Amino acid sequence: MPPISQQLYSFSPLGAIYVRELGMDDKNGNGAIDRGAGEGYEEFVERYGIGATFEEKERSVDCGFAANGVIYGAGNGRLEEPEIVNHYYINIRFGDAFQTETDNIERDLTDEIRRSGIPLVWLDDEQGTVMAAVTRVLGAGWNEQEVTEDEAARMFYRVMDGMRIRGRTGAPSRNGGYYTLPEFVTRKAGYCFEAAQFGFWFFSQLKNNIVILTGPLDQDTQHEILALTDSDKTIDYFDGAAGYNVSWQMYSPLQELSTYYKVQGKLPQNNAKQKNLFTNAFVYDKYNLTNTAFLLNEYMLSSDYASSIILGNFALNNIDTQKILQSNRLMSQYYKEQLYFVLFYLRQSYQEHSIVDDIDNVNNLLRMIINNYN
Repeated sequence: MPPISQQLYSFSPLGAIYVRELGMDDKNGNGAIDRGAGEGYEEFVERYGIGATFEEKERSVDCGFAANGVIYGAGNGRLEEPEIVNHYYINIRFGDAFQTETDNIERDLTDEIRRSGIPLVWLDDEQGTVMAAVTRVLGAGWNEQEVTEDEAARMFYRVMDGMRIRGRTGAPSRNGGYYTLPEFVTRKAGYCFEAAQFGFWFFSQLKNNIVILTGPLDQDTQHEILALTDSDKTIDYFDGAAGYNVSWQMYSPLQELSTYYKVQGKLPQNNAKQKNLFTNAFVYDKYNLTNTAFLLNEYMLSSDYASSIILGNFALNNIDTQKILQSNRLMSQYYKEQLYFVLFYLRQSYQEHSIVDDIDNVNNLLRMIINNYN
């Protein structure tokens, strides 16, 4: 695996597929598509943006993305990976005018995932294990018909019931981690995470635009549901959010892959494999403070202070610490704790390299977090 310094300012291996097939090119190698840099920003906005004027279209595209309980990147003249991927699934995928882009992206994603051995989090295996399980319930040709979103939702509940899927309980990291999609249908069990991945696959087969929403039920529990983008209809098969007032945020398939890797990294295993899993988790969700904290911890355990500084500096330069400190949303304290860990590890690394000015800056931020608790 390439060193972290080579992965910070580039699109992820899967993210690069969306960028390429949607006509963009990160020419300056900063891991984003910049306005006015000849990288395809303006052309992407004009072709895929929503609105009557360029300004309206730009606002619909450069609209920011959720991370750590807050929104980053809105209106900054840059298209970060989460913005591009989210816009694809909300406004481009399966559109009549965008069939070529959809076909190319779906084909290339499948090819890359299978070629590279990426876990089949939302994809069927080459043997068609998931398709066969669904066909046994719904009958042959179920995915070849045009159905309304309401009918598709009824089919989803019918197939989940028909496959006799049961819910899993307890912490995933203490229960073998999450299942892949084929494992979910063969073991007939899963958390809300696996149910959401299956729903994403199922509605995709019917050409219904579907996204996954995640949100906190309390200070310790995240929940995931499905949302059909045309009607805003939500689907919560296990009904886990009943009785909660949840602030939902979209999670792209790449962020879901990151979550899978992160949970796998928490399982007991050798240090090299654990570090590799946490690195993959970070690569597919670079703005997630928890991913950064886990990977920083791995660097500290191996006394790799140089990589720790590179990663920690990336976090400081790309994560809006003030927004996190000012947030009072549910789980905001959790994100402040993750920020504290990142800064604490970074300060230790600075001390090892005697970088005095940066130590002072980190100490000021740490004091702000501590004062925020009081």
